[in-house]
Amino acid sequence: MKKIVNWSNSYFARIHRNLGPITLSEQEEIRKTHVGIFGLGGLGGSLAEQLARAGCQNFIICDHDKFDESNLNRQICTLEDLGRNKIDVIEQLLLKIDPQTKIQKYFEISKENILRIIKNIDIAILTLDDLIASIIIARQCRKKNVPLLESWGIPCLWAWWFTPKSIDYETCYDLPTYNMSIEEIERFDQLTLQLILPKLFQIPGVKETYDREQGIFQDFLNGKHPSPSFAPFVNITSSYLLVELIFAGILKIKQKILAPRILGFDYLRMKMIDFTF
Repeated sequence: MKKIVNWSNSYFARIHRNLGPITLSEQEEIRKTHVGIFGLGGLGGSLAEQLARAGCQNFIICDHDKFDESNLNRQICTLEDLGRNKIDVIEQLLLKIDPQTKIQKYFEISKENILRIIKNIDIAILTLDDLIASIIIARQCRKKNVPLLESWGIPCLWAWWFTPKSIDYETCYDLPTYNMSIEEIERFDQLTLQLILPKLFQIPGVKETYDREQGIFQDFLNGKHPSPSFAPFVNITSSYLLVELIFAGILKIKQKILAPRILGFDYLRMKMIDFTF
């Protein structure tokens, strides 16, 4: 079989079974694309692993958190990783999959470093639970024309894109920050996920699924229970994000679904979702 001239034999041995649904030239596009993953929890960590296995060799990864026991139900960690920085654990995993992988690490996102981070990224994926950092990322991606892909690990299959052709991030989520500077946003202590997640729970079927244990959903809304997050929901969404990233973002053979439209699938009720906020 043919291989691209600058591929090592070990790289070709890892990816040659990709060929068929992926062409040789498309594999090279995947390999050389610089992908930024903001957040390495349930969605971002699994996405990074799958992307490395798909043959991408250029990562920009960002996360400031450490693994704890609550992460064991859905994230790429073991008991040995508890207390370690997520970004370090994921970096080691990616290099064990492919030692030729190039990785840039950032432990935090701020107005001081975001431009330096964004300039090295071809496509960004937002999987953060930090709303202030998400706003900073979304604003600069839009300004620099970097496509931004997002989803949440809720019980339906979906993802949307933020681009100059879509609605902007803050308007999409009805955030009260549109006319605020980053300095003002950083001082706004009410910017929490409570502003975003209740809106996502308007997606048909989500509330009903989360409230199967009666009272949990309301306790979450009242801040008495952490956001429900179940491994199958997280992992299937992570895999779908990778499909969107590769086929809509890198190869451009699938049409991007632009925010605020959700075109997805309720896999518990086996029906399509076509919903716009």
